[in-house]
Amino acid sequence: MRCLAALFMLILSTVPLRAETPWEASGLIRAETGRIERLLYRTPSTARDDELKTRLMLIETSWSKVAAEFEAGEASAVAAALAAYGAAVRQGDANQAARWRQRLWGRVLTGARSRLFEAITANETVAATNWLTIRDYARASGDTAAALAIQALGDGTLSPDPARKIVEAELLTVAASELRLALTRAANNAQKGFATQYAGDLGRIEGLVAYLEDSLSTELGSDSMAALAANFERAQTDPDAIAAIAAQLAGYAPVRLSPEDRARRATLLRRFVALAAEEYHKGVRGGVVRIPFEYNEARVFRDRAAMILGDLAPQMEDAAAARLGDLLARMRGEFEAKGDAVEPLASEALALIDAEFGASVDRDGVAIAFEQATAALDELGLMAHAGDWDGAEMKRLEAYSWFDPDIEQRLVPRAPAMAMRLEARFWEGAATRPGLGALIARQQGGAALTTEIAAILSDLEAARARIEIRLSAFGAVLQSAGIIFREGLEAVLILAALVAALKAEGLPPGRFRVPITGAVMLAVGGSFALWAGARWIFSIATLTREALEGGTALVAAAVLVMLIVGLTATGGHVTAFRARLSGVASPMSVGLLAFLVVFREGFETVLFYEALLADTAPLPVMAGLTLGGAAALGAGWVVLASGRRLPIGIFFKATTVLLSFLAVMLMGAGIRGLQTAALVGATPVTWFPDADWMQIWLGLFPVAEPLAAQGLVLVLILALPARRFLADIARKTPASGYGVE
Repeated sequence: MRCLAALFMLILSTVPLRAETPWEASGLIRAETGRIERLLYRTPSTARDDELKTRLMLIETSWSKVAAEFEAGEASAVAAALAAYGAAVRQGDANQAARWRQRLWGRVLTGARSRLFEAITANETVAATNWLTIRDYARASGDTAAALAIQALGDGTLSPDPARKIVEAELLTVAASELRLALTRAANNAQKGFATQYAGDLGRIEGLVAYLEDSLSTELGSDSMAALAANFERAQTDPDAIAAIAAQLAGYAPVRLSPEDRARRATLLRRFVALAAEEYHKGVRGGVVRIPFEYNEARVFRDRAAMILGDLAPQMEDAAAARLGDLLARMRGEFEAKGDAVEPLASEALALIDAEFGASVDRDGVAIAFEQATAALDELGLMAHAGDWDGAEMKRLEAYSWFDPDIEQRLVPRAPAMAMRLEARFWEGAATRPGLGALIARQQGGAALTTEIAAILSDLEAARARIEIRLSAFGAVLQSAGIIFREGLEAVLILAALVAALKAEGLPPGRFRVPITGAVMLAVGGSFALWAGARWIFSIATLTREALEGGTALVAAAVLVMLIVGLTATGGHVTAFRARLSGVASPMSVGLLAFLVVFREGFETVLFYEALLADTAPLPVMAGLTLGGAAALGAGWVVLASGRRLPIGIFFKATTVLLSFLAVMLMGAGIRGLQTAALVGATPVTWFPDADWMQIWLGLFPVAEPLAAQGLVLVLILALPARRFLADIARKTPASGYGVE
């Protein structure tokens, strides 16, 4: 054993110490004191004592190298705590070593904070970033407001004074949260008779109180601080003093929230807990992550809920705050284990939040969506500036998850072009103006990213203004009519043109009446079922909904192309052509097409009307629905009625052209849906017009992938007539059109 100990000490003595900076030394101090504490649990032996001395020497040497970097007064306080800690270790006193270990760390934190504030005041962001690493972190936090504030300081978007206030508020809030946790642990360990753990908890409490001394003095006053010191002295031998300390600190909050901030954060806390459970349910099945994006979003929302709870806890009932913290911690454990107990934990947490803050926390989602989308975009810029492109991409998706459906679905009925433009900005943008998705994929920061974020924020403000305008009854009628006319026109025209083409070729209408009617009724019924479950609709993941809409459009386009190709097949005699047509245009294929186009439009229409009804009375909405629906049906009747006045050949060609146009439009909408769902890449082009009306009404986007797919559809549709025409030329006979004599 002696040989092993000697060898170990030799290895340690030859390892080059990396503690050349205060932050490196602080990390070494924290790690080595933890190892020493574990060694003190072992049975005393020469080997253990030698290792203790060696590790203690490493700590003392490390501190001696960086002590001059701290302020003189703070350096003396750290040195005194280190001396007391070293004496306890050398004496083998595990309890006192545990206590002074925590007090030592508290003094290091206090000294580092002083130098951090100096660096911020001097606008030395590199030094500030380094000093900030010597800290306690909010449990379950990712990128914190303090780190982002220092990044903004370096970026020139935040001045030193507000940056310091943000950093100080977070450090104090985290310290107060850790103080409450240490008090709880101390009471528990004292009850269980764990003397060493209790001593460490007591030292942790003393260190945090010293860290918070100025804030506590301001809040409690000198008399309370003296009583607090007396209770600390008593707590060393009497654990009951912990209850007295906790009572003295029960109402303490270093950063007092205003009633408005408290209500806003409570609302966010509730929403994040609910979203964490929803996204987890979508992303994880049977202990396996099925949709990584949803799973990652669930973790982001849970972590944000934990951070907000830290802000709210000082102004909550202690039992409620402790229980919520426990529930969020257990949710995190379930997330890590891919367990199936998330929903009951979230349900209990939501009930606690409602009981603590009242029903007002469950307020309108669109107001929260604007706040959170804006915050996520601000953080995105800071992360990109710091080179954290993975984090920036997660922030982009987080911001988009707030935009759609909360904002987009409320905006589309009012300003569809604005909604479409904003959606593109979140993704690929345009060839001359790349969107956030394109910029992050290229890791292109700087002015381009800053400009695009500013443009999105400006558009969001404009969108908010549009959404917050209360609709008049007449305006509601117009918007309602516009929704059903725009969404229903596509389905009505497809079915009317298809029926007209079939009738023009002499196929018995009765053969298709039942499948078309049944499919339309089934699709309409499905749409009303979705209406009844509107709250469930809005919980569908953003990207999943886009994929569903895009996939349905693509299937409908494929069926429609198949029918068009069949209708335009070559043939020289009416009888033969009708036989071929009868085989292609089967009741099943026509019924399938009817269901797909009606259900797809019904799916979107449900979402739009649900959003519209949130802002206006039902009567004007229903009036507009009736008017718009009648107009769409009227357009279909015109297509059917025109067949009675035109020659069969001309009318057949006209309906085929209309169906072809609608197939092209469906294909464009389908590809764009898959692109928005991040399932297909997007390449903007400059040679195609970027016009809102073309995108809304024609499904023509200045993006290469949908344009290429639409071009392929045109080629397929035109191939057979072109082949027939060329064959007629080769035989030197006049072309006979579409096979109609």
